[in-house]
Amino acid sequence: MAERLHVARTARAARTQRRGDWRRERLLEAAGELVCARPLPAVTYAAICARAGVPASSAYHFYRDLDALFRALLLSGREGFDTALMKPLRASQKRSWQAVVEALVGRAAHYNRTHPIAARLAIGGHTPPQLKRLDRDADRVRAGLALAALESLFVVPRMRYKRQVAFAATEIVDAVFTTSMLEAGRLTSAYVTLAKRAVVGFLGQYFGARLPRRRQL
Repeated sequence: MAERLHVARTARAARTQRRGDWRRERLLEAAGELVCARPLPAVTYAAICARAGVPASSAYHFYRDLDALFRALLLSGREGFDTALMKPLRASQKRSWQAVVEALVGRAAHYNRTHPIAARLAIGGHTPPQLKRLDRDADRVRAGLALAALESLFVVPRMRYKRQVAFAATEIVDAVFTTSMLEAGRLTSAYVTLAKRAVVGFLGQYFGARLPRRRQL
């Protein structure tokens, strides 16, 4: 009898876990669908729950509010973005520090174009301040990765605020991308080109026109 009770309880727990996993995933899917379909300020917690078919009283156990849902969506795309950004560069993308920077900006643009949910949340122009801070924290990490990539290829000048300069460069790209999203609803080629020129011009004030190539061992 005890063994049958244990088996029954285990089966119930497994069903509950599966139902919980489904609801959690469905809430994220519904949130993403609405983020793509509506202006971000028009997306509500109640609308997400209704679209997901999950009562708000149950949804609360997975995502306590709209901010938690948006945060989960934003975080879910972070690893993929970083991987896409830092994959090995082609020889033509390493011919100068400017070419490296332009390649990274191009990759960021491609990722945002192919991941509209992440783009609307991060650079859509209506991101709540607490989520924008989360995105900026991620940008700070990406700035460090980009700086490391440059320093592996070129001798970057010594400067006191090197990491701050790299972070400011990422924020320039972010601002141009956001302007494109606000004005055109998407990342246009013209704005991507503008982002490349703006960030190269900014970094040129610190790097100069040419950096010595680092000897590869």
